[in-house]
Amino acid sequence: MAFEELLSQVGGLGRFQMLHLVFILPSLMLLIPHILLENFAAAIPGHRCWVHMLDNNTGSGNETGILSEDALLRISIPLDSNLRPEKCRRFVHPQWQLLHLNGTIHSTSEADTEPCVDGWVYDQSYFPSTIVTKWDLVCDYQSLKSVVQFLLLTGMLVGGIIGGHVSDRWLVESARWLIITNKLDEGLKALRKVARTNGIKNAEETLNIEVVRSTMQEELDAAQTKTTVCDLFRNPSMRKRICILVFLRKKNLKEKA
Repeated sequence: MAFEELLSQVGGLGRFQMLHLVFILPSLMLLIPHILLENFAAAIPGHRCWVHMLDNNTGSGNETGILSEDALLRISIPLDSNLRPEKCRRFVHPQWQLLHLNGTIHSTSEADTEPCVDGWVYDQSYFPSTIVTKWDLVCDYQSLKSVVQFLLLTGMLVGGIIGGHVSDRWLVESARWLIITNKLDEGLKALRKVARTNGIKNAEETLNIEVVRSTMQEELDAAQTKTTVCDLFRNPSMRKRICILVFLRKKNLKEKA
C-alpha cells in the first residue's frame, strides 16, 4: 500500500509504535477477558426443581433414611422424553406408586406436575456459581440471559463511542486519515513527529508535501469516491470473510442456546 512506503521512511516499527502498544495493551488486557468470561459466567449447568423432601436441610422428609436419593428423585421429579429428570417441572405430590414399578416408563397427566415454584437445584461440579444460577435464568426465565448479554454488548458499544471521542482529544490522529481527508499539512506534521520519536534523521528534508501527495495520490483519488454498504460485497475477499463471520456467529448462538 502507498502509506506503507511513507511509514517505512519514518520507521515502521520503532519507539513511537512501541509506546502506543504499551498504552493500548492494558486496556485490551481488561477488555478481552471480559468478553471471554461470558462463556463461563453465563454457562447453564444441569438443574432440576427444588424438592422439599429431597433438598430440605432439616431432612424432615426422609428422617428414617429408608429411601435413597434416587428413589426420592423418582417420586418427586417426572421424566422427560429421554427418561431423564425434568429440568423445569416437578410433581405436585410425591408419586409413591412409582417405587413399586419395575420399569422406568410411566404415564402422568399434566395436572400432576407444576413449575419449579420453590426454585432450582444446580449441578455445581463444573461451575460453582454463574449468573444463571445466581439469578435463576432457566426455564421460563432463560430468555433473560439474552438480556444480560445484550446489556454487556450495549455497554461495550457505549464505551467504545465515548472512548473514541475521548481518544480524539488526547491521542494523535492517524496520519493516514489526515492525508486522505486532504489535511496534508497536519498529516505531514504527524509523520515527522513519528520520525523524530523513532530517531530518524533528516526526515524533514526527505519528507515534504510533494512526496506525501505523490505517494498517496491513488488513495486520495479513491477517497473522493462515495461508497455504500453494498461495496463490501463487491469485493470477493470481503464477501468470503463476511460469510465466514456470519456462519461462526450463528454456530456460536446455537451452541449457547
